Amino acid sequence: MQSELEYRVITDAVQMEEVEMLQLAVWGDKNITPTPQLMAAIHNGGVVISAYHDGKAVGFCYGFAGFKAGKAHLCSHMLGILPEYRDWGIGKQLKLRQRDWAIAYGYEKMTWTYDPLEARNAYLNLCKLGGIVKTYMESYYGEMKDGINKGLPTDRFLLEWHLQGERVIRGLEGVSLVESKWKDYPWVLDWQETNGYPHPLVRDCVGENEGMLLAVPADIHSLKKEQLEVAAQWRMALRRMCQDAFAQGYVAVGLLKTEGPAHAYVLERINEEGDV
Repeated sequence: MQSELEYRVITDAVQMEEVEMLQLAVWGDKNITPTPQLMAAIHNGGVVISAYHDGKAVGFCYGFAGFKAGKAHLCSHMLGILPEYRDWGIGKQLKLRQRDWAIAYGYEKMTWTYDPLEARNAYLNLCKLGGIVKTYMESYYGEMKDGINKGLPTDRFLLEWHLQGERVIRGLEGVSLVESKWKDYPWVLDWQETNGYPHPLVRDCVGENEGMLLAVPADIHSLKKEQLEVAAQWRMALRRMCQDAFAQGYVAVGLLKTEGPAHAYVLERINEEGDV
C-alpha cells in the first residue's frame, strides 16, 4: 500500500483548499483551520504535508512555528486521515516527513498534543517515535462536541519529540524502545473488572520509584460508546495521577501492552538534561 501513496509539501492555495476539505471530512465543521490561516503559517515557519492515493488527498499534517524559553520549535497542531485509510501507516509516515522538513528548516524539536486515553496513539508516539511526555493539560480545547471528543473533558498530553535525540533515532532505526524492566514496575494506577468493563483502581500514591505504571484503557472508543461514565472515571483518575507524577519529576516514556482490557503508561525519572 505504501507504494501507492504519494506525500507532498503543500505550497499553493488550490492544494491547500483540498486540505481544508479533508478536515471537513475527518472532523466536520467544528475544528477547521481555514486556507488563509494555513497559507500564512507556511510562509512563517510552518508546514502542511498531504498524503495522496490515486490523486486523492487522504491524510495530512499541519505544523506552525512555536517559541518557548528562548527556543523555536515546530508545533505539529493537526494530523487527520480519512477513516478508510487509518490502518495504512499514514500517520507515522506523515510524522517522519514532517521531521525531515523540520530538521532541514532548522528546528531541533517538535511538539504535539494527544488524548492520554488514546493508547494506540500513545504506543506510536512513545514506543515507535521515541517521544516523551512531562506535561498534562486539563480541558485543553474546552468543550468539544465532535464524535471523537464529545462527552469528556479535552485533556491532553504535550508530546515532546527531540528530532535528533538518541531515543528518537533508535526508534526510527527500528530498535525497540520497550524495555524488559518495565513489567517489574509497580502498578500505581491499576484496573479492576466490574460488570464486564475495566475500572480504574488506585493502588498507591506516587512515591520514590525508579519507574511506575499507570493503567489506561486499551480501547477508549468502545468504552465511551458503551460506558461513558466509566470513561469519565478513567479521565479523572489518569489526570490526578499524571499531574502528581509529573510534578515530582517523572516522565512518560512508553506504553506497556498487556493481553487484558487495559495497558499501562510507563513513567520514569529524568536527569537535568532531560534524558531518561
